[in-house]
Amino acid sequence: MEDEKIFKLALFTTIFGLVGMMFSASYVTPQNVEISDIDRSMLDKEVSIEGLVTDVSKSQNGETYFLELMDQTGKIKLVIFESAASEIQKTSVNIENFKNRRIRAVGTVTEYKGSLEVILEDASSLKILA
Repeated sequence: MEDEKIFKLALFTTIFGLVGMMFSASYVTPQNVEISDIDRSMLDKEVSIEGLVTDVSKSQNGETYFLELMDQTGKIKLVIFESAASEIQKTSVNIENFKNRRIRAVGTVTEYKGSLEVILEDASSLKILA
C-alpha cells in the first residue's frame, strides 16, 4: 500500500512539473544585451541584440551572410547561415538591403578566430525595426 501512495505522489509531481514547464516556456526570453556587454562568459548563450547594420558581406561561396551590427556601445558580427538566409529571402527580403537599417536579432554568442560573433537562430529571429 505504501508503494502505491509513493507512485501516485511521484506521478502527480511529474505531471504538475511538466504542465508548469509548458506554461513557463513561453515566458522565457533571451537576455537583451548591449553589444559591449557581450564577452567570453556568454559563449553558447542566447542573446537579443539591437542595432544599426553598418555593413553586409557574403562568404566566398555566397551562402553565408555577415552583418556588422553597431549600437551606441560597440560593434559585433551577426552571422546568417544559408538555411536562415534562404528562409529570409523567401519572404522577398534581400539581406543585402539591411545595410543602414535598424534590426533586432536573437542568436547564440560564439567565437571565431578570436573574435566574438552572434549566430542568428533562424529567420524568425530577425526583425527590421527601421
